[in-house]
Amino acid sequence: MLNKSSITQPVEKRMLVPKITGLISSFKVMATRYNLCMSERPYDLLIRTYQFAIGLKFVGAIVAILLSYFLVRQWVFDGWAMALITPVILLMLLVNWPNSDRNKLLIWALALGILAPHIDLIYSVWFPRTELLANPRFIEIGWSLQDVNRIHAMGQFFIMVPVILASWQFGVRGFIGALVLAGLAYTITPFLLKSDALFWGIYAVRGFVLLGVTLIVGFITGTLASAQRRSNTALQEANQQLAAQAVMMEQLATSQERNRLARELHDTLAHSLSGTAVSLQAIGTLLKHDPEAAKTELASAQSQIRSGLSEARRAISALRASPLEELGLIGAIQQRANNISDRAGITINTDLANIIGLPPEVEQTIYRICDEALVNAEKHAQASTINVSLQQSTTETRLVIQDNGVGFDREAVQKNGRFGIIGMEERAQLINGELLINSQPTLGTEIVLKIPK
Repeated sequence: MLNKSSITQPVEKRMLVPKITGLISSFKVMATRYNLCMSERPYDLLIRTYQFAIGLKFVGAIVAILLSYFLVRQWVFDGWAMALITPVILLMLLVNWPNSDRNKLLIWALALGILAPHIDLIYSVWFPRTELLANPRFIEIGWSLQDVNRIHAMGQFFIMVPVILASWQFGVRGFIGALVLAGLAYTITPFLLKSDALFWGIYAVRGFVLLGVTLIVGFITGTLASAQRRSNTALQEANQQLAAQAVMMEQLATSQERNRLARELHDTLAHSLSGTAVSLQAIGTLLKHDPEAAKTELASAQSQIRSGLSEARRAISALRASPLEELGLIGAIQQRANNISDRAGITINTDLANIIGLPPEVEQTIYRICDEALVNAEKHAQASTINVSLQQSTTETRLVIQDNGVGFDREAVQKNGRFGIIGMEERAQLINGELLINSQPTLGTEIVLKIPK
């Protein structure tokens, strides 16, 4: 039992300030040693979690005051004053103040959260309980001042919250720093209390259990948080690499498209202009000796100019890609087939299925290859009939353009780089497609584009 005279002696309030100040100063030195001030901003979820736990601590103190009044019909606000003040200070530290280093404020809030239960206990033990001990209902219940102190000491379980949150925010290093502070505070606190304030055997066992559970949970939390940070860092690095690769791929695709357009213009517009230049030179010679032949050559030159102008317009239209945007893939192919059929008098049969789920770049490639194949059949194949088929299965999308024209020798065409075949093959490769060209002289041509799903 307690020594009655030691209980009723006046509190030495001047002793509290240096004791509490010394406890806080010890953390300040340790925080500098372990370099806990990290550059990462605290997670909003962590802040909200800590605020919620602090709110529960404040509510717990209020409930304890109300229960005390219910039991002894006496308000004990003074004895619980520090248990009410520390949560308010903690919440103020967690406010997102303007121009404040929120990370440092969080560190101080976690440190104070670890020290707060010990500060509450020290204040409660040294607070005079003369009126409470003289209260008849308190005497009737049969409690002692040690029982009251044990109730205040139960608040030390709150230290688990800041230790675990320190592990969450700062990883293993934060966990070690917070746990060391919690262990020092739990060890130093008995030396700041009255010798008969608690039963020290129970205090030691409770501390062993409390710090042991905190060690296990905090270590797991810190390990998982560190692993998550490493994963997030690796993910960010991978995203940066993917972004750089995407830029490189875009630049490569742009370069390839420029080369394709250059070859296409060389095969069409440049040849038309070259032929026109030769024709004009011939006209200059024929005008002196054979005016009728000059007129015929002039008509041929005019036809070449019209053909070159048509090719230039087609190249510009290919850059715009407006038919796809306005009509969709099926409508754009059908419109292009109708235009060529009306212009060249060629029968073009279309079998176009409803294609779904294709990315825009794939639709663009299908349309451009189909357009190139139709133009080649019109200009070079001397075909009377062209069949266009676009079908989709569970494994691939297939485009087939077949004509009954004169055909060509594939090896000879590849050497000359004509008919836009290289450009079509490059387009197919950009979407991981496969382009097959089957043609023989006098047997027509079949172009097949396969795009796997």
